[in-house]
This record gives sequence, structure tokens and C-alpha cells, in this order.
Amino acid sequence: MNKYHALISLLLIYAVLLCACSAPAAAPVTETGKQTEEETTEAATDSVTAAETETETETETETETETGADTEPVPEPGYKALNYTDIKALWISQFDMNPVYTSGGKQRSKEEFTKLLRIVLDNTVKNHYNTVIFQMRPYADSMYPSEICPPSYITTGSYANGFDYDPVEILVAEAHERRLSVQAWINPMRAMLTKEIALVPDEYQIKQWYNDRAVRAKYLPVVSDRVYLNVAEKEVRDLIINGAAELLDRYEVDGLHMDDYFYPTTDPSFDSRSYNEYRSGGGKRNLAAFRKECLSELVKGLYDATKASGTGRLFGISPAGNMQTVMNDHFADVKTWCSEPGYIDYICPQVYFGFEHKSVPFDKTCDKWQSIIKTDSVKLIIGMSLGKAKSGVDQYAGAGKDEWSKHKDVLLRCLQYTETLEKCTGVAYFCYQYFYNPTSGAEERATKRERDNFVPYLETISWHKPE
Repeated sequence: MNKYHALISLLLIYAVLLCACSAPAAAPVTETGKQTEEETTEAATDSVTAAETETETETETETETETGADTEPVPEPGYKALNYTDIKALWISQFDMNPVYTSGGKQRSKEEFTKLLRIVLDNTVKNHYNTVIFQMRPYADSMYPSEICPPSYITTGSYANGFDYDPVEILVAEAHERRLSVQAWINPMRAMLTKEIALVPDEYQIKQWYNDRAVRAKYLPVVSDRVYLNVAEKEVRDLIINGAAELLDRYEVDGLHMDDYFYPTTDPSFDSRSYNEYRSGGGKRNLAAFRKECLSELVKGLYDATKASGTGRLFGISPAGNMQTVMNDHFADVKTWCSEPGYIDYICPQVYFGFEHKSVPFDKTCDKWQSIIKTDSVKLIIGMSLGKAKSGVDQYAGAGKDEWSKHKDVLLRCLQYTETLEKCTGVAYFCYQYFYNPTSGAEERATKRERDNFVPYLETISWHKPE
């Protein structure tokens, strides 16, 4: 029996080997996992020809792969901003938004807020604006949950309150859904009132400085019961810049916008300790030049933070319209900012005057601002306001104080004048509540005639100069 079983096993092994040797060879597989056409239809093809065909196929595949790698765009890091060639902007201030954010001293429900916000944004689009400049830091505080700046009473109802939800997250998403560019508006130096800062939680740096009597007067001088940030101190500048960087990092805003609240006084006592230390260390500048340099350091830091945060984001400044006041009383070195790259992308002076203003008429004031721009990297946006269209009077205009009541096309003529400015790329209007009631959505009757004249023109105007 054992010999019989052994013989049967040998015969089976022999049969298997014989089948393996006589079976056709498996066709080679290309990189795609498929047999080549030559190998499936021409089994008897010369081996050299088959090898050449295989080599050509591999070469073509490699070439296609390399070409695809070379031409495929490499995505840039960060958010790519939404900004327009012709900027048609509307300032939406903290006073516009306060009743939208809050009711009865506390934050509105998320649903109520979103409903009211949508009305604001829909009205903005209806009036042909493509950009909203939203106030996000009016008093060294924050309209959103921040680790650097305390919650603003504008959004929460009190400096002692926290957030129930993040309104800025909703705001940015809803604006972008309507293709509105969102510029995040901050105040550089103005902070809360002394009675308000007492309510700020101790976890925030500004409150810690206020509690520390060794640095309070130096870092946080007070003017008329309001706290200000002394930008002569690097730690203070860093706080402002870091707050802006946090905002830019957290939200897909399209730029950073800084307004005209610079130095609040010419009084030397405001920053006397900082200036005396500067002089003791060998500094030679007078107080005015010292303040301008400190403010310019802040501006440059904010510009750098904006550019580091994402592709295409803008950084601009909106000083008061009277340039002499801006330079001599606010210590803002706008001539340097407008003549050297690395400070701002645009200057947006608040030319809130009519053509008949005695000292700063609209046309001559716009011309003056344009004249200080000495670099192609800085554009001009003209800021205007419907405030005098509502009141009907400009008490500082001299003989032209009644211009706004006698004429209802002042802003139309101002808008048309901006077309003559070679470096102008847009306009900005202050503010939403002069168009509509922020909560009811009702039109502001006092400005209707003026608006009816200029708003239709805003739809088609372009400052793009064809070559």
C-alpha cells in the first residue's frame, strides 16, 4: 500500500509540472494595470518591437506626469481676500450695530441678530455698495470673543458680560454670501471710559495695566475720563498689533481699516514719562516729531501684520479731512505714509465738507490729499458723510454753512468730482443709520432727497482709467 500511494503521488506531481511548462506566459502589466494593445492582439510580435513599444508607453506616461506637476498651480497659504478695483464702501459703525447686537442690556438671540443683520446687508447691496467697513474694535475692546481684548458692551450689553455666540463669524459669512468685501475697522488709541474699565475682567492685559499703579499713567493716560493707549510704549503698540493679528487670523476679513482717533490732545503731560525717557536716552526729536514716529511705528506694525495674514488683504487709514489738524493736532504723519511703501495700501480722508466750506472746500481738500501720494502702492479713497445732509447745516463752514439745506445734490457733485482725481479708486460713506434705521429698516427721511440723487450714480461709476 505504501509503494502504491507513493507512485500515485509522483504521477500527480509530474502532471502538474507538465501543465505549468506548457501554459502561455502571463502578459506584462503596464503602470495603469492594463495589458498593452500590442500584447493582447499580436502575441507573436517580435520581442524587440514589443520592448520598444513598452518603453515609449512608459516615456509618454512619465512626460505627462511631469508636465502636470509643472503646470498645476500651487495654492497659496491663508485666505485670499475679496477686494474690488472700484471700491464703493459703507462705514457700519458701532452705533449702527449696537441695537442689532443687543436688546435690554444683553446680546440678542442668534436668530434675532442674524435676521436684523441680513436686512442691514441687503440694504447695503441695494444701494450699490460692494464693501462694508465694519467696526470691530471701537474702545480697545472686541466685537467677538477675543483672548486679547475684552468683550465690547456694544455687542454684549456690558463690559461685565461675555458672549453667548460669535456675531462676527456670522457677519463675515453673511457679507461674503452677498459678495461684499469686509474691512475690519479698529480704533488705534481710544479705549473705554474709566468707569467702564473697572468692569473689565482681570484676565485682559489692559485691565492688568490699569490695576498696576507703576505703569497705569504711563501706558494708559486719561483724557476727559476716557482711557487712551500710549503708543510711545512698545508693549502698548504690541497689544494693538497682536489684537489685529488675532482678528485677521480668526476671520476671513478682506482687510484692516484704522480710523482717525490718534493722539487726543496736544498736552505734553499725555506721554511726558515716555518722552522724558526718550530724551534721557539720547533722543533728539521734539515732542511732535516723537509722537509722529511712535504712531508711524504702530502703522507699520499693523501693515506688516495685515500682509503676513493672507493674500490680497488691504490695510488703510481714514484720517480726518483737514490735513493740518491731522498732522499738527493728531500727530499722524500722513505725508510719510503716502509717499513711502510699507505703511498703507490706501488713504481715505474724511472729506465731510461741501464745496462752499470756507476753509476746507471739498474739491480743494481732495486735491490736497491726492498731492501727497508719491508712490503707486498707495491709492486714494474719498470719505464722505450724510451727517450734514441730515442736519442741513455745517456750523463750521462760514458763509457756506447753509449749503446742505439749500442744495440736495451736494453728494452727487462730490461723487462726480472724485472721477477727476487721477489716483482715486473709490469712495466710502458714513454711515448706515443715515440711510436706514438699523432695526426697523425704515428709510431715513431727512437724507432721502440727497440719497436719491447720488445713489443711482454710484451704481455705474468707475475710477478705472483705461489706457
